[in-house]
Amino acid sequence: MSVAYLGPQGSFTEAAVRGLGVPRGAAVPYPTVRQVLDAVRRGTQQAGVVPWENSVEGAVTESVDALAGGRDLVIVAETLLRVEFALAVVPAGSLAAVRQVVTHPVAHAQCRTWLGAHLPRAEVVSAASTAQAARDVAAAGAPHRAAIAAPDALRRYGLDIVAHGIGDRTDAVTRFVQVSRPVAATSGPTGADRTSLVVPLAGQMQHLHAVLEEFTRRGVALTAVLSRPGGFGLGTYSFLLECEGHLDDAPVRTVVDALVRRHAAFVLGSYPRAGAGRPALTG
Repeated sequence: MSVAYLGPQGSFTEAAVRGLGVPRGAAVPYPTVRQVLDAVRRGTQQAGVVPWENSVEGAVTESVDALAGGRDLVIVAETLLRVEFALAVVPAGSLAAVRQVVTHPVAHAQCRTWLGAHLPRAEVVSAASTAQAARDVAAAGAPHRAAIAAPDALRRYGLDIVAHGIGDRTDAVTRFVQVSRPVAATSGPTGADRTSLVVPLAGQMQHLHAVLEEFTRRGVALTAVLSRPGGFGLGTYSFLLECEGHLDDAPVRTVVDALVRRHAAFVLGSYPRAGAGRPALTG
């Protein structure tokens, strides 16, 4: 099976791909989340893996918006990855010379405390992924630039690490999801599952309480509630809801059917829940 992932090589997502059991030779890097998903939509790749949620910063909205905006892809699996950040420069550089730091916005958010203490005047430049940041800094060869990424990614691109463990939390974990076209989504209940769905309330925010009450009434445990702009002006929202259980479980099916009927909800996937009895991988 060929699988697209948010690259380049050395990215946290590449490590997550291995956690999903994808053979190394079957994984193909793409530069952005949207390009990963588009490759699956076109049939160029059979599946795709993207970051979905971080334990420190919450949802990766780029992935949520790109997937929840359509009904042509579904989540079929997930995995957890412990994330570690380091800062590195080109061999001719040094920490004292750094004036610009390149990294992904989610990584930046998790390293703010260290940056504020050690590089308070450095400009932070966004990259599509932490591995892309490492590659860009290595290619530029400028001693005043540094990259924040996983230690393995920094070494892969020939950079010298000048600071280890710079994340604000040493226990940070990121959840990654694997997506495919609906025809490939055949997983049945395992007893430890998660269901993700989108409820486009738009201008009907007054119904949110009733939506949440559906889960309470049926004893279905919600694990996430995320609001995203509905696209119809200020004050209009869609909601990503995630709950324990599989769509084939009667209580979950009852809740979902009610939300589909009353609010045009649609399911993003029912799939085995990561972390049930297994520790997160380290990337």
